[in-house]
Amino acid sequence: MSTPPFVSIVMPIRNENDYIENSLGMVLNQDYDPDCFEVLVADGMSTDGTRECIQQMQKKHPNLRMIDNPGQIVPTGLNAAIRKARGDVIVRIDGHAVVETDYVSQCISWLEKSGVDCVGGAVESKGKGYAGEAIALAMSSPFGVGGSGFRVASADAEPVLTDTVPFGAYRRDVFDKVGLFNEQMVRHQDYEFCYRLRQSGGEILLLPQLRAEYYVRSSLTALWRQYWQYGIWKGHFLRAHPDSLRMRHLVPPVFVMAMVITFFLSLIFSSLFVLFFGIIGLYGLFVLLASFKVSYRKSWRFFPILPIIFLILHISWGTCVWLGLPSTKNLSN
Repeated sequence: MSTPPFVSIVMPIRNENDYIENSLGMVLNQDYDPDCFEVLVADGMSTDGTRECIQQMQKKHPNLRMIDNPGQIVPTGLNAAIRKARGDVIVRIDGHAVVETDYVSQCISWLEKSGVDCVGGAVESKGKGYAGEAIALAMSSPFGVGGSGFRVASADAEPVLTDTVPFGAYRRDVFDKVGLFNEQMVRHQDYEFCYRLRQSGGEILLLPQLRAEYYVRSSLTALWRQYWQYGIWKGHFLRAHPDSLRMRHLVPPVFVMAMVITFFLSLIFSSLFVLFFGIIGLYGLFVLLASFKVSYRKSWRFFPILPIIFLILHISWGTCVWLGLPSTKNLSN
């Protein structure tokens, strides 16, 4: 195309003062023609200085706009920004993410030559502090997060069609075809939107060579809360769309259920205690092997905490998928 398409970058944020200057700074510093893109930050009424930081940046960047998001959740922020966006392409970025300066131009190039409906890069998990760095390592491990392509794909892998991407570049007509983000989905809204896109015949392309740094939670309690919520909303979603189930979604919930069932059965049939402890022992062995592998590759100082992080990822998410399944929430758009 002789004239590059106009791009709207939408960022739903709330209380991101620790990250927003770096994250938004890289978004505004794209190598794409500055006259051909705008940035719309949907702020969920931040109270930590985030709004003031954005207002200062607006003085130097006339293509930056801030939009109020009184709903204070990601999907309401995304939709508020998309409704005001002028772009032929909508790119979704998080306040916790740091993208390379060629992220937008690479996405546009691949959209044009591939013909798919959405493209997006892989995530390079980053952490702050000892716990944060260890969490980032666990969340980059197939054992920690399963076969989630955008989290575990190596940078030298070939582009591949996938089920979802976190920071996608979408053709504008996608939203005319399948609607906006589902505001009932407090979490898991990206996957739900990409599911509707795929159900409509659309295609999503993962670009492993295109990386976006994402800063993970920096404490074990914050990680537990995050994956507790993820599990609940995954359960809600599976209840509404059971055909979306993948093998990687099954393993943690099945493991949790196996522990619970064998424990209570062993209270009735004492011989089953062997099976109960066998399941725990086998899982513990896998945890130690995965922790050993990650520590050997990165640093042995993370070995003591990695088993705890793997346990949090699997148990909190696996338990809450079951808790979310009985939901009668109406997830229709």
